[in-house]
Amino acid sequence: MITKANSKESEKAFIANIKNFFDNPEIILPKCTDSCFMCPIKGYEKKIQKMKESNNFGKYHNSADQFLSGVSETYRILESEKAPLLGIIKTNYGSVTYCKRGNTDEFIISGVQNYNNDIYRLMAFTNTVKSKRLRVYSTKNFFTATCREKIDLDFISDLLNEENIPFTKNEETVVLGTAGNKISVSIYNALIEVYEDFDNNIVFIMLKHMLLPDMPFKIQSDFMNFIPDNPEIINEFIQKRMSTKQLLTRIRKDKLNYALKNNYYVIAHQQYGIDEFLDKLEFDEKLKPFIKEKIATRGFVLDSPSQRKVLEYIFPQYKNEIIRLMYDLTDAEIKTLNGNPMEIMENAKLLTSKKSMKSQIMEPWSENSRYLIDLVTYYFNYGKSDSINFGRKNMNNDIQKSIYYAFLKAAGNDEEWMFTENQILLGKRIFTYIDEMVNHKNVNEQLKKIKGIIG
Repeated sequence: MITKANSKESEKAFIANIKNFFDNPEIILPKCTDSCFMCPIKGYEKKIQKMKESNNFGKYHNSADQFLSGVSETYRILESEKAPLLGIIKTNYGSVTYCKRGNTDEFIISGVQNYNNDIYRLMAFTNTVKSKRLRVYSTKNFFTATCREKIDLDFISDLLNEENIPFTKNEETVVLGTAGNKISVSIYNALIEVYEDFDNNIVFIMLKHMLLPDMPFKIQSDFMNFIPDNPEIINEFIQKRMSTKQLLTRIRKDKLNYALKNNYYVIAHQQYGIDEFLDKLEFDEKLKPFIKEKIATRGFVLDSPSQRKVLEYIFPQYKNEIIRLMYDLTDAEIKTLNGNPMEIMENAKLLTSKKSMKSQIMEPWSENSRYLIDLVTYYFNYGKSDSINFGRKNMNNDIQKSIYYAFLKAAGNDEEWMFTENQILLGKRIFTYIDEMVNHKNVNEQLKKIKGIIG
């Protein structure tokens, strides 16, 4: 037993507090809120009343009922009105002092002697709660007991107010916090929803004001709720002072690992079958069967739809097979492709487009026709900006400058200041043909028509 010496001043205050208790000993009893058969609280009320009437508070000094024994043992302090030495009990919610005058359980006698403390007075009913399946609730404004599995939402509200915790409440639910994932905490008939930004442990806070014969808290997170919460993590939250944020961080990590190990396909915390998963990622229909085969033995968890994450897993072993399947390139051509998987796929697509466009356009018949064909091909392969730069750098005579003038107009640029009057005249003459090539991909037919003009 841990003890401490009591100063004269503290001893005097302690004795005065004990005298006050015996002026009104019923103060230690919670109000029974139900008509239970053989209610222990009502039994204690009758026995305390008889002790009071007979002025025999020492009657139960050696009683097997530890609560009544604690009342009688406490009364013996007044025989000498001395308490030079106090015992100390350390609890989760602070240290409690008491004075021994017999063999009553230290927790119970501490509760009796701290009758005016709304937390420590619960200790007086430690044995009663266990043996009689009683539930005792205590705040400054509530001190109640029930044999039934229930709790009053008004009591929870008062508890939170006493602890200076902001909350909102409707008829059925109390809500703590506002942002992030949340946990639903069920206790008997009450539901408390606790968001991640409530950086405390609601179970620890509530148990400070309750004495229960069981642990009725049932906790469920809203994160990936298609996977059960790990009971070991939940139990650790209940038993230790882990914050809501710490709990949800561990639950998220645990569920993500579980999903990977058990072949779940998850996007933005929603579960999909493997076919739905591939549809959500919008893979090409030619590629889906191949991807499905390669990822069928493992799970994937993605924060958002991302082909890249899946391809990063597959590419180290199957890059050439994927590129050949999608774009029909040779291993030598694939070797020239660089970048991350998505860049390689895009470059492979571009290379295929170049090959396709080149194979579709007729062979040039002159230097001017070669310039035109290269310019149009560059436009389809690399886009407007790069083709404009290509055309400007490679025009070598007046006819090619006229071709470039017509191309700029067809591409939506008007830069006549670059050209002479004769270059513009020829450019306007061939504009219709080049516009058909650029905007309608009608290349070979227009090349045949323009052949006699550009030579």
